[in-house]
Amino acid sequence: MSGGVIADGLGSSIAALFNGFPNTSYTQNIGVVNLTGVFSRHVVKIGGIILIVLSIFPKFGSLIAIMPEPVLGGAAIAMFSMVAVSGLSLLRNIKMNSRNMLIIAISLGLGIGLNIVPEATQNLPRDIQLFLTSGVVPAGLVSIILDLCLPDNE
Repeated sequence: MSGGVIADGLGSSIAALFNGFPNTSYTQNIGVVNLTGVFSRHVVKIGGIILIVLSIFPKFGSLIAIMPEPVLGGAAIAMFSMVAVSGLSLLRNIKMNSRNMLIIAISLGLGIGLNIVPEATQNLPRDIQLFLTSGVVPAGLVSIILDLCLPDNE
C-alpha cells in the first residue's frame, strides 16, 4: 500500500511539472475489487483498452449513456457500500480503547454531520464550504489532529 501511495504522489508531481492534471486512485476500485473478487492487473488493462476503444467510437459511448439510472444507482450502492465495509474492516486492526473510540466517533460525526447539514457552514467562504461538506476532509483532518493531540496512555 505504501508503494502505491508513493507512486501516486510521484506521478502527480511529474504531471505538475509538465502542467498536467494529477493522477489519483479511486476508492471505488476497492469496492469493485472486493465485490467481484478479481485482483488481476490484466483485467484492468483489458478494461482500459475497452474504454479507449469506446472513446474512439461515439456510437458505443451512446450505448453507455442510455443505460437507465436505476441500473447505475444499483451498481453505485453496491460499490460505495463495499468501500465503507473495507474501511470498517481496517478498524478491526485498531485496539478499541476509549481514546481511539473517541477519535473515531468525533471524526465520523463531523464527517457525516457536516455533509448532512451543510447549513452549518453557510457563513464560510464557498471554497471552505466545499471542503467541509465533502465528509472526507473534515473527518480526516479531525482524526489526524486528535491523534496528535490526545495523550496515548499506553
